[in-house]
Amino acid sequence: MSITKEITKIIEYQNSTLLLKDRKNETAINSLIQQVIDDYENGNYDFTRFKEINKKQIGKIRHTKSYETFSCEETLCIYLKRTLDRKFYIRYPNRNEYMHSLFDVISALHNMNDFSILRFDFEDFFNTVSSEYVFNKYISKISLERFQIALFENFVTNTKYAYAGFNTSNILCEIIAKHFDEVLALKFKNHGLIFYRRYIDDGILVFNKRMGADLCISIINEAIQEVFFDKSIAVKYNCKTRLNNTKTKYISARDLATLNSSDDFDFLGYQFVLSPRFDSHNKIKTTFKYGITQKKIDKYSKRIDDFVKAYQADKDIELLRHQIKAFTCRTVYQLPKYKSLIWKTKGFISNYQELRYRLDCLTDETKDFLENAIDKAFVKNGVPIPYFLKGKKEESIYNLYNNLENYKTLLFVEPIGIGKDTLDKMCKQIGIWDMTKGYDGLVRDYLIKVKVGH
Repeated sequence: MSITKEITKIIEYQNSTLLLKDRKNETAINSLIQQVIDDYENGNYDFTRFKEINKKQIGKIRHTKSYETFSCEETLCIYLKRTLDRKFYIRYPNRNEYMHSLFDVISALHNMNDFSILRFDFEDFFNTVSSEYVFNKYISKISLERFQIALFENFVTNTKYAYAGFNTSNILCEIIAKHFDEVLALKFKNHGLIFYRRYIDDGILVFNKRMGADLCISIINEAIQEVFFDKSIAVKYNCKTRLNNTKTKYISARDLATLNSSDDFDFLGYQFVLSPRFDSHNKIKTTFKYGITQKKIDKYSKRIDDFVKAYQADKDIELLRHQIKAFTCRTVYQLPKYKSLIWKTKGFISNYQELRYRLDCLTDETKDFLENAIDKAFVKNGVPIPYFLKGKKEESIYNLYNNLENYKTLLFVEPIGIGKDTLDKMCKQIGIWDMTKGYDGLVRDYLIKVKVGH
C-alpha cells in the first residue's frame, strides 16, 4: 500500500475514534488528508515539533510528548509504528495473560522445597531507550523501501529517545526489550529459571532453588550491557537503560523459612505475601496471601471518593448509582478497528480477575477494600449512605467483593448483552436524551458519562 493511501486510512481512523461532537465531516477530513499528503511530499514536517505534557498521577508526575492531532508529524509517526508492527510481528505483552501464568507458577511453589524470586524494573524505561540505537541495531537490517529508511532516519535523529507518548515508543522499546528477554533467559538457562515475564519495564524471575540476589542482579546487568550498550553500534545518543534499584525485590524461601519470617512482592498491581515454613520433615511449605498493592487501593479509593464528591455538588443520585455500578462491575463492549470489531474489557474486576479464584486467601487490606470501600467513601465525606446501598452488603450489586466473586459483567453487545431498550432507559436515567444514535453511539456516551471511558 502506498504511503498516501496509508495516510488516508490513518486520518480516517483517527477521526472515527473521536467523540461524535468532535468528529470532522467528510469535506473537512478530505481537506485534512490532502493537506497532510502535501506536507509530506513537500517535506513540510518537523519531528522536533512535539509538545510536552505533564500528567499528574498519584505520587508522581508522568512526563509525555506528543504531536498535534491530525498533524503531518503525528500521522507519519503512526505510519512508522504500523510499518514496524508489520515487519517485526511484535506480540505486545498481555497483562491478564501474564498474571494468569504467574498465578499458575505460584500454585506450584506452595509445595516446592526451595525457590527464589526476583522482581526488577527499568528506571524511566521509555526515556532511556535511544531511538537511533534501535534503528541502527535492528530496524536498518530489515527490508524497507528507500523512502521508509529516509523517514525513519529523520524521525530517530530528531526524537533522540523513545519518549512516552509517541505512537512509535511501545514498538521501539519492545523490539529491543524482546532481544533482552532472549539474552536474559539464555543467561539464566542453567540457573534453575522456571518462570520469566517482562511487562514493558517490569520483570519477574522465579527459580527452583536459592539464587543469590547479587548474582541475579549481576546477570541482569550483563544482559543490559550486551543488548542496550553494543559498542559496535555508533549513535549520537546512547541508551541510558539501567535497573531501578529502589524497585528491585529479592525473596528466598529458604532464608525466610530459616528466619521464620514472611515477606511480600508485587507485580503489575497484584500483591503476593508469602510465609515459608519448615514442616516436621524439614521440608519447606509456603502459604500465600493475595491482594492488590496499597498504591492501587489508594488509586481506586480516590476514584470512588471523586464520585461521592461530585454527587455532593450536583445531587444527581442516579448518575452516582450508575457510576458505582459501572465501577464495581466488569464492563465489556466492542469497538470498530479497521474493518473488524475488537472486544474491550474494562474495570477493577477485569484488572484483578485472578483474585476471584482466591477469595479465601486475600490480604486483610484487600478484603477490607473490596467489602467496604464504597461505604467508607460516604462516611469519609460526611454523606448519608444512598438508598441503593442500604440493603444487605453481602447481596449488593454495588459491592466489589460480591461482584468479583460472581464476575458481574455489564455486557454492551447486541443481541447477547444489554438490549437497546434497556440501554435507552439507562441513558435517560443519567441525562442522555439523544436516542437517535445507534447502539454503539449510546454505549460510548454512557460509558464516558459514568467515567468508565471508551
